[in-house]
Amino acid sequence: MPMLLLSPTPAHPTWSCSPSSFVLSTFPGSSSVVINTMYIPPQANMDTALCELHEALTQFQAQHRDAALIVVGDFNSANLKSAMPNLYQHVTFPTRGNRTLDHCYTPYKDSYKALAHPPFGKSDHAAIFLLPKYKQRVKREAPVQREVARWTDQSVAALQDGLDDADWDMFCRSTDDVSEFTEAVVGFIGKLVDDTIPRTSIKTFPNQKLWVDRTIREALNSRTAAYNAGIISGNMDEYKSAAYGARRAVREAKRRYGKKLETQFQQSGSRSLWQGLRTITDYRSPPSGLMSADESLANDYILRGCI
Repeated sequence: MPMLLLSPTPAHPTWSCSPSSFVLSTFPGSSSVVINTMYIPPQANMDTALCELHEALTQFQAQHRDAALIVVGDFNSANLKSAMPNLYQHVTFPTRGNRTLDHCYTPYKDSYKALAHPPFGKSDHAAIFLLPKYKQRVKREAPVQREVARWTDQSVAALQDGLDDADWDMFCRSTDDVSEFTEAVVGFIGKLVDDTIPRTSIKTFPNQKLWVDRTIREALNSRTAAYNAGIISGNMDEYKSAAYGARRAVREAKRRYGKKLETQFQQSGSRSLWQGLRTITDYRSPPSGLMSADESLANDYILRGCI
């Protein structure tokens, strides 16, 4: 079975051979994926082969706990699910004649959809194409278009001038009620903000990171423009400089966002603390639905309390 692994470090194959089974385990140096290619001969003792395979896979899982495990190969009549119930078989169609000899096991249920393709060369086994069932969040949810205020230095200065020129004594003379005074002042400030601070429309994608801001988008656009210009001119020096600038912009944005979260934790207010925790854990409050209550139930409750 051909195998292709893309990794910054070379792959390290490990063999395990016996009369009952042959195991070839390949994993990159980063130990992110462990692929085990199996072959169990038809005349082999299936119980012995499954025991040997269970021992080998358990050893690999113990050595690489964070790695993704994939077990593929020709199992003939053996069923790895009986020896390792935590693995799931993704091939559900016949791969040779009317029998399913080739299996693919992973620890993730419903992670792949197997499709039958024509055999390679003179092989009498069908080729298996695995499609991930997982659909990215950016494809499951549509981007959200919303308006945000642009708090530039010029707009903040204009807002400050408007607040300085306001006749605040007018609100004090207009009413003696604290609630009416608060409502009038808050409404005036809100109207002043709407008239002074410009607003712009932005598009937010479902998979967008919270630390992505305007500087990163500008750096990425500059990198793309430099790459297109370099392809035409043949000089990629400007592209290399723009690529370095994009990486630097990402580091700076992450640093600023980290400082923002640290500030929320360092503040004494519990509201800022909970905001920081919700941001880190990506917590979303469940929508609360209003219940249609019967008025007679409230009346009965009040009457019972009065008796």
